[in-house]
Amino acid sequence: MNYGKMLDFHKSKNADATIAVLEVPWEEASRFGVMSVDENDTIYEFAEKPKEPKSNLISMGVYVFTWSKLRKYLIDNENDETATKDFGKNIIPAMMANNEKMVAYHFDGYWKDVGTIDSLWEANMDVLDPKVPLDLLDNSWKIYSRNPVMPPHYAGPQSRIENSMIAEGCEINGMIDFSVLFAGVTVEEGAIVRDSIIMPNSVIKKGAVIEYAIVGEDCVIGEGAHIGERPELIEDKSQWGVAVIGHRVNVSDKAVAPPKAMISKDI
Repeated sequence: MNYGKMLDFHKSKNADATIAVLEVPWEEASRFGVMSVDENDTIYEFAEKPKEPKSNLISMGVYVFTWSKLRKYLIDNENDETATKDFGKNIIPAMMANNEKMVAYHFDGYWKDVGTIDSLWEANMDVLDPKVPLDLLDNSWKIYSRNPVMPPHYAGPQSRIENSMIAEGCEINGMIDFSVLFAGVTVEEGAIVRDSIIMPNSVIKKGAVIEYAIVGEDCVIGEGAHIGERPELIEDKSQWGVAVIGHRVNVSDKAVAPPKAMISKDI
């Protein structure tokens, strides 16, 4: 999002608060703060994660406030011992109750809420999908991030990499398919990483298989271990999900972490 455009919109409306909004499928609306707006984009009703939403226009969690107004409500909130110190639960409802001018800024670009494991996995996979309007290589709209200052990644003679994003410092001697590897990851010979996210400095040992999984930072996945599973191999689809290995976890040789597993300790 170009925040400058949203700021210009806020000023043109002479608003006290502007909230970026996006339409989502009705069945997903109850996960978010839901806005009801009139023909002038004025917000006349707000509900935080309602069980029965009246609108599918949801808050993106991106706000512009007029400082004098925000300062007042922050101070009031700080002095209220019963408040939870939350924008969605306290600040915005308080402004609504006092009839402050609150408007909705409609956004139609890429946005993803990563509040669930599945959505975190999907957001990373989106950078590999040419149909998604999010291009990390677009020189006209650069996305800046922390640079670990590591050498370029290395792909050995036994490696095979298809439709993946490999960050600097990685050493690849296995097979990578439709995956995102963060900086400093090592994938040894014979290992397979498919449809997965590998966080920085993790090591995937020889013959290990990782499918539909998220592996945290500084992990070691032992030889022949199997993390996750392809959905087409699961008869009961309700039992399928992204497997997660937490940060700094060691997975023993030939150990198995099934779909939906949430591993936070060494196995």
